[in-house]
Amino acid sequence: MALYHLSVKYISRKQGRSSVSAAAYRSAENLYCTYDGQQHDFTRKTGVLYTEVLIPDYAPLEFHKRESLWNAVEQAEKRKDSRTAREIEVALPIELTLDEQIALVREYITTNFISLGICADIAIHQKDIRNPHAHILLTTRPVGRKGFHCRKAREWDKRDNVTHWRKQWAEMQNRALERKGLHIRVNHESYRIRGIDKEPTKHLGYTRTALERYGIETERGKENRAIMARNQARELERLRIRERSYERSR
Repeated sequence: MALYHLSVKYISRKQGRSSVSAAAYRSAENLYCTYDGQQHDFTRKTGVLYTEVLIPDYAPLEFHKRESLWNAVEQAEKRKDSRTAREIEVALPIELTLDEQIALVREYITTNFISLGICADIAIHQKDIRNPHAHILLTTRPVGRKGFHCRKAREWDKRDNVTHWRKQWAEMQNRALERKGLHIRVNHESYRIRGIDKEPTKHLGYTRTALERYGIETERGKENRAIMARNQARELERLRIRERSYERSR
């Protein structure tokens, strides 16, 4: 069943990370970073179904190449603690085929990011049929005909943008599910906002999901089991209250 998940993170030099390394890992490629002189070889990584770089029409043509794009990003950043990329991770509906998932991610990126002058690097992963997801690496500077602008677009960091991106992902997923004739829908809003007395579980990710499936308990798995137990207890209590109310009304 389709589940909603969208998280936003940053790739930062302050964390000892580079956008070239992040792109190499997500795409399972071998990329060289001119900024730190490191070769990042992740060609043995499995579970990568599809990768693609999307750029505005006016961006330099060489940016279609992953290594060229992210090395240009690294060269545009001068600070030792710079954020070099923004990453959006989304869960993909298992009800859609790979081609349909690709089309959905492309539509989402083109509508929300390419139109603003942002370049995007897509990697769709699926090591387990129940956990298809996409990693979307986004540039933090707008791109022009000659490369990246000298100033970052700080307005992209506003919380309202994240709220908008979350809503857009839910709406586009639901349209894709509707086009396929499915009645399943997802919602980007929290249980609290929707007035649902239910505690949300925490995202496991592939590694913890695989460990749990093989019977190896993880801390996040334990937390989720405790959350599900509390939700079940609350639901049972609500049922008891309704039953008592019904008995009194008879």
